[in-house]
Amino acid sequence: MDSRLRAVGVALGIGIAGFAGGSVITTIAAFGLLLAGVEITPVLGVVLSLLLLTGLGFMGTAVLYLRSREIPLRSLGLRFPTIKEFGLVIGALVASFVYLVVVGMIRQSTGTDAASNQVANMAMENPEIVLYLLPGAYLLIGPGEELLFRGVVQNRLREEFSAVPGVIIASVIFAGIHVTSLVGPDVWSVLVSVLGLMGPSLLLGALYEYTRNLVVPILVHGTYDAIIFLALYAVATGAVEESGNAAAAIVAVLP
Repeated sequence: MDSRLRAVGVALGIGIAGFAGGSVITTIAAFGLLLAGVEITPVLGVVLSLLLLTGLGFMGTAVLYLRSREIPLRSLGLRFPTIKEFGLVIGALVASFVYLVVVGMIRQSTGTDAASNQVANMAMENPEIVLYLLPGAYLLIGPGEELLFRGVVQNRLREEFSAVPGVIIASVIFAGIHVTSLVGPDVWSVLVSVLGLMGPSLLLGALYEYTRNLVVPILVHGTYDAIIFLALYAVATGAVEESGNAAAAIVAVLP
């Protein structure tokens, strides 16, 4: 029992360290730019967050942990997906958005509010941000978060737990860390949004457990975010109406 509690504590600590370390680095960089007379625009803020929070914070924490335990990066499973694995990527994306729509319908039928996502709010007000978020989804967000939460956190938990509890605990940690990006009127609205994150998170964990190929959840994660960013761009620029279409529906159920 002690070893299991220790594994959960270490896994949680790794997730917090990745976010906290990246946040500190991002804050220091932003402060330095302000001292140098550089205005921190929404676009620059997103770029800093992508490079420093997701890049240095998440990826850096994962690499440092792996090196501290002398675990080679290749052992996490980094290979070009097979045709079957590409099929799993497509199926996982469909399942993820079906889940979001179902959660959105339940939320609307019960009259439950959900917290808003800070990045989504910024993208709606500054659509040009999406031009940076799209490549960032594949180059930094997907790889950084999956390396940390699936490659490191989930694998650490699997040293002490079987597949199902390992995936569930890793998914809870993943969703919990994302609470920091949510803004809501009360605790319940934030919990509803976390519920929206849990479905895709569990699916990503299950995919990694099944394929043992980290590239598979990275592709799902990156494409999932890219589709959401494109939907935000379509609504923010007025390319589609705010209701009655697929893009707006995706935006409406965003966690």
